[in-house]
Amino acid sequence: MKTFLKILIIGVLSTAFRIFGQMLIPNSAQTVLQPSVFVRNGTMPIAFSLYGILVYSIIAAMFLLVCGGMSGNKLIKGLKYGLACAVVWGVYLLEPLPHVTTLVDKLSYPIVDGVALLWMGLLTGLFLGRTTAPERKPFQITKAGISVAIIAVLFTCGRLFQYLVLHIYSSFDAKMFETILWSVLTGLAIGAVLLWLNQYAHSRSRIQRSAILGILLFGINLLLFNFFVPLALDADVLDLLSRTVVDLIFVTAGTLFIPRRENIV
Repeated sequence: MKTFLKILIIGVLSTAFRIFGQMLIPNSAQTVLQPSVFVRNGTMPIAFSLYGILVYSIIAAMFLLVCGGMSGNKLIKGLKYGLACAVVWGVYLLEPLPHVTTLVDKLSYPIVDGVALLWMGLLTGLFLGRTTAPERKPFQITKAGISVAIIAVLFTCGRLFQYLVLHIYSSFDAKMFETILWSVLTGLAIGAVLLWLNQYAHSRSRIQRSAILGILLFGINLLLFNFFVPLALDADVLDLLSRTVVDLIFVTAGTLFIPRRENIV
């Protein structure tokens, strides 16, 4: 119960910080997607607050999956975890999409969401972390690079499947090269984050470790991230679900190729 209350406090404080950040973002002039039902009926602040508390609380709770394997100052542990989450959110927010047209739209949300996740990370380390003796965890660049490359290739293949077969909402037809480049770079970023988290996700089974990395630390995070969109815009929920599930499947498949930490030391 005590841990639950701490997680809830983190969710509330992180959401309050994110709402403050939202107030600094200029109103978008995009006309591609219509405002959501929450915007139209005036319940957006309530919906955003409740969903934000849920999202940040769940992400904070997942810190418990890796914090046991971390060493050093508890605030630094939390900050590193928040940075890992911020990287994943940031690259997804940079995806070329029809309704993202101005430089302000492209950069404001990655910056504001990134800072909010760093704040959440600090709170998570403060409330849930524990300072321990520092432990250095070296690894071989070659093996690490191969693992990241495999995840990037699979993620890109999954995205091409979505663009060409599922025809998800995207700018693929208008900006094919930019979209493919984004897919490759995003896959590399996701792979690097999951490889880093792999150091702390202790599990004897490769399947269990992939489930922790791919389904929980990546998949749940992505699901929560994607469903911020319907709060503000009249987005296609099935489209969001399909892109979430396909990304999760291909990335989780890629994590099967990440060796155990002791095998890349």
